[in-house]
Amino acid sequence: MREYEYEPLKGLPEHLPEGEEIVWQGAPRWTALANRVFQVRTLALYFMLLVTIHVIYKLMDGVSAQHIIVGISWQLSLAAVSLGLLSGAAWLYARSTVYTLTNRRLVLRSGVATPMMVNLPLEKVESAGLRLCSDGTGDVLFTPKNDAKLYYMLLWPHVRLLGFRRIQPLFRGIPDAQNLARLLAKTVRESGEQGSVGKSDTAAPGTPGGFAGAQPIGIS
Repeated sequence: MREYEYEPLKGLPEHLPEGEEIVWQGAPRWTALANRVFQVRTLALYFMLLVTIHVIYKLMDGVSAQHIIVGISWQLSLAAVSLGLLSGAAWLYARSTVYTLTNRRLVLRSGVATPMMVNLPLEKVESAGLRLCSDGTGDVLFTPKNDAKLYYMLLWPHVRLLGFRRIQPLFRGIPDAQNLARLLAKTVRESGEQGSVGKSDTAAPGTPGGFAGAQPIGIS
């Protein structure tokens, strides 16, 4: 994990060593970050519920429509500003993020103010899982081995939320997540690593690393 300024290759702070090549590169869809990390959709429903309750209460109290409109205007303004700021943050994070899979490692470049790069060698990956979402994107979660040194705050938001006990990075909101899962399994299989991706003694069956709704990514 390191901070850097120079990027000779997209998503990478240095040229790849001999024998290493990029297998896949991608980025999260900003709407996926907005809804699954910043909870924009949930907050929008919350604000809508508050406004609706306020309007019903005022109508039952006999307040005129004009006064109701004036009364809810500040609520709508607050909602618009809040949702706009969170959506903007999601867009900035998505724009600054590049996920990279090489034939030797996973690389995550992210950071709105200061770019950060995280390397996770494939031999350090204990298991992986794929979760497909209703918005057409998918999340690929990686469970690292116990000796991998990762830091939650530096990985956020590309990390399993609230997973403080065992830090699990993920490639979030990927439009072609199924393709990445296939390439990951193929790459690990061809690399000849002793460990296998998709088998974890800490994961419940069908939920790699405790990632609800995820499908294991294995090596056939």
